[in-house]
Amino acid sequence: MPLSDNQITKWSRRGDPIHAWYSYQMVRDSLAAAKLDGMTYTIYPQGSYANKTNIAADSDVDMVIALRSAFHPNKEKLKPEEREEYARHYERSDLTWQRFRDVVVGALKSNYLVQESSKCAKVRSNLIRLPADVLIALDYRYYTSFPSFVAQTSIDGVQFYSSKGTKIINYPKRHIRSCRLKNNGTGGRFRRVVRVAKNARNTLISDSEANVRSGTAPSYFLESLLWNVPDRCYTNGLEEAYRQVIGWLHENPGQLASMDYPNKMGKLFGDAPDTVWNAASAQLIIDAMYLQLTS
Repeated sequence: MPLSDNQITKWSRRGDPIHAWYSYQMVRDSLAAAKLDGMTYTIYPQGSYANKTNIAADSDVDMVIALRSAFHPNKEKLKPEEREEYARHYERSDLTWQRFRDVVVGALKSNYLVQESSKCAKVRSNLIRLPADVLIALDYRYYTSFPSFVAQTSIDGVQFYSSKGTKIINYPKRHIRSCRLKNNGTGGRFRRVVRVAKNARNTLISDSEANVRSGTAPSYFLESLLWNVPDRCYTNGLEEAYRQVIGWLHENPGQLASMDYPNKMGKLFGDAPDTVWNAASAQLIIDAMYLQLTS
């Protein structure tokens, strides 16, 4: 039976953000109280809670704590004279990501149960409503020019390492900003369509007859996939917009290779060291959601 308008509308609703907000505030406040050896840092939310694409089934809140006392500079785009100007103002720091991570994890363990995963510190406690995944990172600056200290320009992100020592660079604030612009440009339908797609994926995962597994379409990549669909597909109301978006993806498999991340700093299906998705998995979830709509 084809997916009904009522089901699409139901799936588009946002999960309760209050529990996520409460968990974020609790963890942030406990880190602020810990002082962290006097290091300067910034904390902000990321993921579905920050991007307002969370659904009722989302089970945690994602957040970033990024060291600002030291940062990793990428100067490959700078001219020789700009690198010399950079060197007049900055020098190498003794602070390392590993030291910062150890201090943050120690502070978290004094208040919560903490499980260190490949990329995040997973925080659990009866004191917080939802678990929190805390990404511990360095500020990362991809310099585009450095004519002077005042006029320096950079694209800002974060850098961290997996448990296997793989260096990973990401741009969470750029992702959120780009998705917000997409949502504005589609009359508020982008976020709602993302939530429908996440619920559709979860339903397919629970369907023994569907060839969709829990790792087939992680939320971040599914959201990025839908971001690449032209704005013209997000028209004629929510229900029709969802059908048009999935239909466009199904009819245009050749577009996958040219798709970008919303942060516009790399290809969605590229060769980045932290890539965990591929075009075959994307096509699998696209075909499954299309079939879900039409059969």
